[in-house]
Amino acid sequence: MAFSDVSGQGKPLDGYIVSVKGDTARGFIRYDGWGTSPMTVDFANERNGQFEKVGPDEASQFFLAPLNERYVSKRIGILNIDLSKTYQIAPSFEAKDSVTVYLREITTGPKVTLLEYLDPTEKPHFFLEKDGKLTELLYYSFYREVRGRKYLIEYEEYERQLPVLLGNGTDNSHLPDYSAKALGRYIDRYNGLTDQAKHTRAASIESEMQIDAYVMGGVEGWEEEGVNLGTRPTFGAGLRIDLPRRFHNRYFKILFSTIRGVSENEVYNYTSKKKVNLNTLEIGMGTYIGSGNIRPNLGLEYSFPMDSWRSSIFGPHIGISYKRLLSLEVSHFANFSSVLTNIMFFNRPRISLNYYLNLNKFFKNRN
Repeated sequence: MAFSDVSGQGKPLDGYIVSVKGDTARGFIRYDGWGTSPMTVDFANERNGQFEKVGPDEASQFFLAPLNERYVSKRIGILNIDLSKTYQIAPSFEAKDSVTVYLREITTGPKVTLLEYLDPTEKPHFFLEKDGKLTELLYYSFYREVRGRKYLIEYEEYERQLPVLLGNGTDNSHLPDYSAKALGRYIDRYNGLTDQAKHTRAASIESEMQIDAYVMGGVEGWEEEGVNLGTRPTFGAGLRIDLPRRFHNRYFKILFSTIRGVSENEVYNYTSKKKVNLNTLEIGMGTYIGSGNIRPNLGLEYSFPMDSWRSSIFGPHIGISYKRLLSLEVSHFANFSSVLTNIMFFNRPRISLNYYLNLNKFFKNRN
């Protein structure tokens, strides 16, 4: 199994590192989402200073203040279980390889600490540290052939490990799912942490799924056989869902847009004084690139015209955003479904300015 150094050119975040001798140095740490657990980090005393790689030999842990996340250096055993293989017998669950990485601290308390390791395939594995001993909570999937048939096996050993490792003080009738959130709550109860204590360790905005409401304003037109709409103002409102943690740059969105008060002769080229509203429903997905305040984004969307005033569109959108709160986007300029229809591949684009409002913060403030 190959491991790589995932420190790089991410956004500098306030934080500190703790040396192996216990000394604390405050400064800035580059962060870029980390799909796999980092083996080193880039650290500088000043935001625009010179960054240097720091590894476990120099720093036993580090803390990212904006994310409220702590990473601790640990040497862990690695299980070589490959989901792409089909095993004739169950694979060995005895670690033969080891690596020293920084594990993310999910929760900690007077009794137990829960840590997360992200392997090179970005799959999470959780480790329990109790009385100075680190134990992996085992949950693996693998394919096994039995009598000529292939079966997917879910090895959920962690459900048997937890009652043994924690003993008294756990509710064994309601074992958690294998996730950071569920296991974290389970360990919090065992540690006897209050809701207030858990609130002080609340994850950052980029560590949870985020829902944004947004409004859109711009211009667009359309041209195909029987339809010839010149450039007109367009407005809309919708929702965007941002995925959590290392997938936070990825999003899904839905938008209702409208072009108001258009004369039918401006659309269909026949004499009519009747004015109509051209409404459209869109569903899309995409990703932002990078971790800075200015981030480009690109994605795909399906645009369905209500009342069938033009053909549907399945195509790309591209844009540039500031803190993912304000973005300029171009869409409707290409239609991949044109190979199945008589409409053109390229068309008049929609150019829009979008403003996003974080609903997570709104509901937290209400609570």
